[in-house]
Amino acid sequence: MENQKNTDPLVRSASIASLLVASTLIVLKYYGWVATTSVSLLGSLADSLIDFLASVFVFIAISYSLLPADAKHRFGYGKSEGLAAFIQSLLIGISGIYVCFEAIKRLLNPSQISQPSIAIWIILISIALTITLVMYQKYVVKKSKSMAIESDQYHYLTDIFINLSVLFSIVITGWTRFVFIDALVGLLISGVVLYTSVTLLKKSFKILLDQEIQSDDRDRIREIALDHPKVLGFHDLRTRDTGRKYIIQFHLELDPNMSLLESHEITDEVTDNVLKLYPDSELIIHTDPLGIDEVRDQFE
Repeated sequence: MENQKNTDPLVRSASIASLLVASTLIVLKYYGWVATTSVSLLGSLADSLIDFLASVFVFIAISYSLLPADAKHRFGYGKSEGLAAFIQSLLIGISGIYVCFEAIKRLLNPSQISQPSIAIWIILISIALTITLVMYQKYVVKKSKSMAIESDQYHYLTDIFINLSVLFSIVITGWTRFVFIDALVGLLISGVVLYTSVTLLKKSFKILLDQEIQSDDRDRIREIALDHPKVLGFHDLRTRDTGRKYIIQFHLELDPNMSLLESHEITDEVTDNVLKLYPDSELIIHTDPLGIDEVRDQFE
């Protein structure tokens, strides 16, 4: 992961791009829905409206997450991204329920959609815009590790599937007698949207509830610390992901006859080694004399 300050402009630009794409898709799909009365296109429109609201929350969250730490928020504002993901999941869930309700109504009262060619062009443009945005978001996530952008990317990936489903529905319903296909695709879309909502909800809880980082990363941190020739032991590793950086805390066991100055120098060296792999992380390192009897973390 690159230095956070170097990726801040990328994260901000990705959030703005998301807003612009969502706004464009709302206008296109509203026109298409009015022209065709397709319930699957209505579902896609509802999803785009939620996309726009979610993108607004992402933009606000990122604006906060990029603020530097202050006296009242010593660890910064990174968790605002987790909060944005949580709000996104709720909004996505609402859109899924709405689309499901409209699809059931259309299934009970099926009707032929009008002007399918207009809807097809609108969906093709929507797919092209969404793919472009997702590719850019993927690049930004790789560089910045922003959870808010990652959640937004995941959402728009779902939109690509939704739009492909709508395209299939319009083609079948517009030129055949299988008018019920439009409603069935609407139900399928609602299921995918609700699944996305639950997935994002789980991911946001990991940030908001301070879940430990991945076990592979924890193992790497342990290896880095123990690789120092003067570190004799390691315990009580505790970590949490604040959204765009890690908070890492652990104990080092050193020679009990070592001077305080040398202990301090070793701590600085271990800190530098960890930060090479996890830049912008916050480290809290305790040093203990080897062999001291103390209560240790029960989860280690």
